[in-house]
Amino acid sequence: MPEYRRSALGRLSRTEVAEAEARRAYTTEQHRCWFRTDPNGADAVAAATKAAGTARVRTAQYLLATRLEQLREQAAARTETTGPAPWTDGLPELAARPLDGDTAKAVIA
Repeated sequence: MPEYRRSALGRLSRTEVAEAEARRAYTTEQHRCWFRTDPNGADAVAAATKAAGTARVRTAQYLLATRLEQLREQAAARTETTGPAPWTDGLPELAARPLDGDTAKAVIA
């Protein structure tokens, strides 16, 4: 299960949505007031890269949680619509079956 989660998060972190969020976080971090004098300096780039990575991971986690919730809702809807049949639905079939010799003797006795 953890391997499936890691795999899903890895794929979701490469989606357009996650990449766009990472770009916004990178740009936002680069333009913070303490980096305005040198937005392309080593400190600014390092902070922006870290912020972009964090944003990418959080977006992937959000996308996975959203998709899992959708799947849960779909499964719940299927369960509600295809719930178990009442036991009385099977009675005509059971009544139509012939009893074998041993069962007939036991029922009669």
